[in-house]
Amino acid sequence: MSISGRKFAITGASRGLGAALAIVMADRGARLVLLARDSRMLKGIADTIHARTGHSVDVQQCDLSNTESCAEAGRVLARDHADLDGLIHNGAMWLPGSLADIVDAEIQACISSAAIGSLILTRHVLPVLRARPFADIHTVVSTSGLANAPLSGTSIAFRAAKAAQDAMVHGLSEELKQTRIRVTAVYPGDFEDLSPLSEAWDAVRENLTNREVVDSILFTLDLPRNARVRALVVE
Repeated sequence: MSISGRKFAITGASRGLGAALAIVMADRGARLVLLARDSRMLKGIADTIHARTGHSVDVQQCDLSNTESCAEAGRVLARDHADLDGLIHNGAMWLPGSLADIVDAEIQACISSAAIGSLILTRHVLPVLRARPFADIHTVVSTSGLANAPLSGTSIAFRAAKAAQDAMVHGLSEELKQTRIRVTAVYPGDFEDLSPLSEAWDAVRENLTNREVVDSILFTLDLPRNARVRALVVE
């Protein structure tokens, strides 16, 4: 398998890991639909990809913490991208701090963005993916979503959100196991954000960065169709 020529939608694609993943996938010939809350930043990533590859990238505003925004984004994806080959759930709200230091709205937004929003988006896109000869649903979870994981500076809300995402991955794997949709996930530990546009991207380093996470995601997507890595922990 190769991602070249295949179309993927990526959430949280306006910055950080999502933007890096989008740039690298575009460099490798993937066709992309980029989703995020910030339309201006999304356009910047799309312009960067066009300048590097000459290919246009579709962008779509989607606030993962807002259920109606996710439903609308899913409806538009299903309507306008019948050739969609994969959905990559990367977007989620990072929320550090103790329970006493965060507010109710932050708790709700954190869990909604990681789990509820991703499920709603998936539900609307699922008929399109079912109709494809082969499709992928990939989720960037976190080691915070693993059983008995330490908080390590994150909040309880973030831990709960990623545990819910982990359950989503396993639930989708079970529900779709007799279909042509492959469900995979990576569980990265703490990593440093780099840009594929910087010299640091290719530098030798000891600490985990988003380059290794990008490479791990692409490893799961590049596997032959009859193989999958349901959960890949990256530390």
